[in-house]
Amino acid sequence: MTGDALWYEAAQVVGITNALNVAADGLGSVLPPIDPDTALPEVRAVFADLREFYEIPAGGEIPTPFALAAYEPGYLADLWVTVRHTFADRQLSRRVKEALAFAVSLTSRSPFGTAFHLGEMRRLGVSERGVMEVTGVTQMFSSYTKIADTLQLEPDMGDIAPVDLTPAPGGERALVPAADTHAPAGAVSARAASATSAPARSATARAATAKAASAGTVSPRPVSPGAARRTSRPARARR
Repeated sequence: MTGDALWYEAAQVVGITNALNVAADGLGSVLPPIDPDTALPEVRAVFADLREFYEIPAGGEIPTPFALAAYEPGYLADLWVTVRHTFADRQLSRRVKEALAFAVSLTSRSPFGTAFHLGEMRRLGVSERGVMEVTGVTQMFSSYTKIADTLQLEPDMGDIAPVDLTPAPGGERALVPAADTHAPAGAVSARAASATSAPARSATARAATAKAASAGTVSPRPVSPGAARRTSRPARARR
């Protein structure tokens, strides 16, 4: 799944955006933010780095989720490291990430996130027409999703691409090994079969059963898994 690294990066933007919005929208009106002028030294250090990243002028307002997190300096430091890593230019540009965060905030109806990421898009050079383009995509996606949910439509995208057994970026090795000299051949085959999609397995099983039934080699009556295990178990030798 190394080719999907940018999708993992996008997913992290979505998750972190929601985390910031939850704190800002939920606590912003009931908990006063920490004043940068009276904050602890370690908090002021984080605020200084944050001002540089977002180009906030001296005396400018610290974004709400960070001003609230400053009640616990250790938590603020960890949160800021995560946010800065998430929104920095990597495989996705920072401008694309801000557009994605804006779409997430607009969809979840977050007052803080919508205003904050709209401001960041503009600061990074997105025009008003660009803003409306992102808004249009978000609106249409939300509309189609609601229609699909209302009609209870099943997703039909699963069989378009083959199963990818390569590991996630930074993750474990392939889930299904190519060969395992320490395991019986049947065990390796079973693990490989488990990676196949359920619809494909069931279709294959139905086709095999129908073919065998037409040839008269098996009864068309379904056999329970327990019965199948019992009938396939080798007989014990009598003493």
